[in-house]
Amino acid sequence: MNKVAMANKTAKFDYVFGSRLIIGPVPIGASEVFKNTGGKFVWFDTSRRIEVAGSGNNPDSGAYIFGWALAPAYTASSTEGGDSCMVDVSTNSVYRIPADAAVLATMRGKVCDLVTTSNVQYADVGEANEDYLIIVDVDIKNQWVYVRMNPAHIYVTDIA
Repeated sequence: MNKVAMANKTAKFDYVFGSRLIIGPVPIGASEVFKNTGGKFVWFDTSRRIEVAGSGNNPDSGAYIFGWALAPAYTASSTEGGDSCMVDVSTNSVYRIPADAAVLATMRGKVCDLVTTSNVQYADVGEANEDYLIIVDVDIKNQWVYVRMNPAHIYVTDIA
């Protein structure tokens, strides 16, 4: 039995190691789709509800992400803020997510963006426009990357 092939079919992309800082619950935007086949990095919409982050700037504040949603695989309520979940906002937490292109050993220590395709979030390893993530390690065989949030591109704001 090929255990590696089995792992590929059932891999859950999730937290791997590092210190966590979990807050919440945080309201979720309407009809947001969370899948275990990709990442769950989120940013805020203009009403301060979390949305699955994708390519391009955050709708609320430019090129910033907020954290990793601790949400099961599901589609949130069609009502804005109807659901909520906890969010890991630690820049020390490392997550395994799929890459959208070929993974190379030379990517370790580089920054990359995020892209969401068909409701699945990938590390956009060929792009470094928003620099949301830092690639900590790579799995060339499975085309996965181990990433953490880039402290220079996380959501912070003042009260005023």
